[in-house]
Amino acid sequence: MSKSKGQFIAAVNGLLNAEKGAVSKSEIKEMVAYLGEVTQIFTSTDMNESDKAQTACGVAISPVQAAKCFEETLRTQIFVQGVAMAIEDCLKTNEVPVRILYAGTGPYATLLLPFLASREKLPLEITLLDIHEENINAVKSLIKHFDLERYQIKLVLGDATHWHPDGDDTGFDIIISETMTALLKREPQVFIFKHLVQYLTPGGVLIPEEVSLKTWLTKRDEKAQDDVLIGEFFCLDQARSRALNKGDDSCFSSELIIPDGDWADHVVKLTTDIRVYRHLCLHEGDCSLNIAFAFSPYDAVLTPNKPITFKYVQPQSPDFEVVFPKAEWRQSDFSLPLPEETGELGIVQIKRAFQRAYLIKRGEKVSAPEHEWQAELSIYDMLSVSSSEVIGKMYEVERFSDFEVWFSERVGPVKQEQVTALNQECLRRLQNPELCK
Repeated sequence: MSKSKGQFIAAVNGLLNAEKGAVSKSEIKEMVAYLGEVTQIFTSTDMNESDKAQTACGVAISPVQAAKCFEETLRTQIFVQGVAMAIEDCLKTNEVPVRILYAGTGPYATLLLPFLASREKLPLEITLLDIHEENINAVKSLIKHFDLERYQIKLVLGDATHWHPDGDDTGFDIIISETMTALLKREPQVFIFKHLVQYLTPGGVLIPEEVSLKTWLTKRDEKAQDDVLIGEFFCLDQARSRALNKGDDSCFSSELIIPDGDWADHVVKLTTDIRVYRHLCLHEGDCSLNIAFAFSPYDAVLTPNKPITFKYVQPQSPDFEVVFPKAEWRQSDFSLPLPEETGELGIVQIKRAFQRAYLIKRGEKVSAPEHEWQAELSIYDMLSVSSSEVIGKMYEVERFSDFEVWFSERVGPVKQEQVTALNQECLRRLQNPELCK
């Protein structure tokens, strides 16, 4: 093996005691390799060779995909530390034994077994639940390898969104489940907590304690510290999980009002913040669970003082349906530049097209006749550049000079005779609309 058992346990202790971000990727990879050798489930395996499971409430990812989650350094560190801290707190304040349910263990039971392996026997009663038999068998091998049979761990093969404990399992002090992606899409985290929270004792702990989804206005190409928070559109925590369990799903629908202001140079961004336990948190950029999603300017109409609505839908693959305000067009009395007006590149029509896009994204009602659009397309075709790419950049930048710099870099050097030829062709189409029919 790449490590001895003692070296692995030393690495676990290092992980548990490290400051956020102080654990190296190489250390995590060595730990993953060790667990792979014990379980024979390797992260290097082609994910197509490992089957996921479809539940009524989302996808239960494959054993190999679940194993790969361990490779995300900060994700593993913060979750493992959070679980350890929650157990230690419960041991101080609860009657022992402390009862733990871990739903969706994956093949390594990452959030719990390494911690148990690094400690002398603790007064715990543990139930491990997973939908994949391959994961259950892998966890069995780890329990044996780390001499954890002394805990008499109960291993259960089942769907955590429907599982019911035996008569003796009347309540758990800690329920752990990390079965999610960013924005709580696709996987069944919400519905696992909705179901299992009924088995949490009063004062018990759900891990993660809180998953907060927020909406921001962010300037294109600028840093996150300049973002403007619109608000939180969903939060998964113990209180909402209990409400969902009782049939109150009002939290699945929400509305946020776009603040007053000119947001033409902004896009809407959605983020996922996770409070694992107490102060242990994961934020944007920390891991794949915190990947932000930004809407295209085409999709997000930012009308001040109008609502954005959110609805959590669950057709076997949970996701949020986001609806922006309908555009409220204003009739502009601004005159667009003439087609012949050019910038530094000397190319006709593009200054006019840029100004048209500038006005449209500010809510002005400006349209182009079909023959003008076709004439404009002739320029892009002759320069072998995608019209959608060009128009996207027109909506993205604020100044025509910046657009011309991008356009010049995109198309490369253009000889004067080529500029003359494409100008002539564009103007010919503008002056003869019948050519574009």
